[in-house]
Amino acid sequence: MHNRHYFQPRPAFSDDAADYVLHFIDVTRPDLTQYPQISQLGDWMHYGENDYRFWSHISKNDLTATISQATGITADHFEIIDSADFKGYSYF
Repeated sequence: MHNRHYFQPRPAFSDDAADYVLHFIDVTRPDLTQYPQISQLGDWMHYGENDYRFWSHISKNDLTATISQATGITADHFEIIDSADFKGYSYF
């Protein structure tokens, strides 16, 4: 079972920021502190073994392009999940 830290306090960020999960597929989750151009895009926290949870004002498309360009990981190996896509669910 994965420890998701559901009740971990949210970082202080503007309330209108989108709530995302960045899930890595078949690759080790990179250390985002090594990529300041990514870590500056929002508030990030570890979320399970392969994921980050984060809040940002950047669109999914722009985040995908920035993450892929900065890390060299193709978009086939990660997924950005927007919490707005799961209204009515307890995924987050």
